Amino acid sequence: MTSRDPEVYRTLLENLSDGVMVIGFDGSVMIANSAICRMFQLDPAEVVGHLFGEIFVAFEDFDEFTQIILDAVSARSGTARRVTSVHIGDEFRSLSITTSYLTTRGSGGGAHRLAVIAVVSDITEIRELRETELRQAQVIEAQLGELQAAYRDVEARNKALSLMMKRVRAARGLAIVFVTTLFLGMGVWYVQPLDLFSATASPEAHSGVEVGDLGQLRTMTLEMEEFRSTIALRGSLAPGRVVRVVSPFEGHVSAVHAQPGQRVAQDDPLIDLDTGQLAEEYRRTEVEHIKALNKLRELEDWENGAEMARARRALRRARIALDDAERSVVRAAFLLDQGLVPAKEHEEAKRSHENRKLDLEAANRELEAVEAQGGEEARRVARLELESAHGRLRALEQELNLAEIEAPLPGIIVAADGVGDKPLARGRPVAQGELLLNIADFERLSVIATVDEADVRRIEAGQHAWITGPGFPGLRLEGTVTHVSSQAGGSSRRRSAPQFEIVVALDALERAAHGQLRVGMSAHVTIVVHHRPAALLIPINAVEQHDDKAWVRVLDRDGAAVERRAVALGLTTLDSVEVIDGLSAGDKVVLPR
Repeated sequence: MTSRDPEVYRTLLENLSDGVMVIGFDGSVMIANSAICRMFQLDPAEVVGHLFGEIFVAFEDFDEFTQIILDAVSARSGTARRVTSVHIGDEFRSLSITTSYLTTRGSGGGAHRLAVIAVVSDITEIRELRETELRQAQVIEAQLGELQAAYRDVEARNKALSLMMKRVRAARGLAIVFVTTLFLGMGVWYVQPLDLFSATASPEAHSGVEVGDLGQLRTMTLEMEEFRSTIALRGSLAPGRVVRVVSPFEGHVSAVHAQPGQRVAQDDPLIDLDTGQLAEEYRRTEVEHIKALNKLRELEDWENGAEMARARRALRRARIALDDAERSVVRAAFLLDQGLVPAKEHEEAKRSHENRKLDLEAANRELEAVEAQGGEEARRVARLELESAHGRLRALEQELNLAEIEAPLPGIIVAADGVGDKPLARGRPVAQGELLLNIADFERLSVIATVDEADVRRIEAGQHAWITGPGFPGLRLEGTVTHVSSQAGGSSRRRSAPQFEIVVALDALERAAHGQLRVGMSAHVTIVVHHRPAALLIPINAVEQHDDKAWVRVLDRDGAAVERRAVALGLTTLDSVEVIDGLSAGDKVVLPR
């Protein structure tokens, strides 16, 4: 042992997190480290060398702690461990006190006890955590009971609802059959006398007028007129744009600055996230970055580093030892020739020389291995590790900068949709990428409607539309189709035909009109799917179907005869059909009586 050993022990004692105090059997404090002085808020100068009773007996709420120490001083038997509570400052602290004895060996070999060693550990946080765990377990057990009761209630309601839905579906099926039968009967009764498109119909069978009776014919002169084909849909008003605000990293909510329904401006604070865990990860990554940087610097100056110097010294020592061994062999050989030493000594000198040669080879290999450790490959790995640590550090810095979530645009806060969503509140855990809330832009509105598969192919983005609704009577809004879904919505499975979502963006509104509108209002949407400013329209019953072609009876230019003319038809309305080829403005079409 050296003279510096007591200083080493003293340093170790001062670095302990637990408090240590050594009390002599005369009651004086022989040793007290910094931890126990901080624990009891004592001045070290007023502890060591003073009587234990003078220091602690005068304090209030230290009775149990004092008694434990005094019992250990008086009992002088075995190691004991006890837990007590003391009032220090403005709070109660739970302490674990372990007492043992400092002993020494006498000249007769027996053990002699010199003092009591008291080791004091602050277990307040551990006890509080345990109590918190017990309380949480009780709360969770109570909540579990409530959930089980609620689940049983929901199951009972679901069974009743299922029975009711079966009855509703049966009634709906009977109603559909009745209505379908009624409409088919009306259609047969209405269409049968007007079957002008039958493949067996002939123009002659329906003319009913001879050329000599032209004066009795009903005719119409064709004129160009505007032709629109529209589709009417039902929908509801919605915000023009909704932006999702998600959590940039995993953590807990530390503050909520905006609530659903509140209007916010751009860059207004919305939510603050706790950065405790992220900051700890940032510090660990910063330590890794510093280590990687130091490692790279060490490798870049590897030739002048401590490892290379050690390997070179080992090589020099091996060479010196080999030179000494060679001289020993030469000397032993000379002495052997002179008969001054036995042959055994010469053999030992040669074996020592061989060993030194092996040592030199090993030192050379060691030097090469150490050089390889600082080679280009090692430096490349160190650079990659430094770049990786640097990248993680920058990424964590960006996440820390995102801890204060701000509004990306002006609008109104809308709560996140979804079953089981928890309200935003301080302390709530959030996952990275989790939807926290939505911001709806109500300056521009849109209408969301659905259309069945028979009409969806006729609707395209860019088509004009107008909107009316019972909630804003007398107001007609203009808009444009901006989105036609390419996939049927999930709710369409319950309907007779798949339904596709259509979005119509409203044109800019005046303030007075904007004040009458509310998101969620029902709306009637009329979409112009076909528009021709100048078109030829004729009644549907003026068209005859024969030989897989459409025919129309037309007076000739002199009006003296009726001729049949093949025509190409376009879109159809309730009572008219568009003629796109075969007729022109001014032609007189013969109408049936």
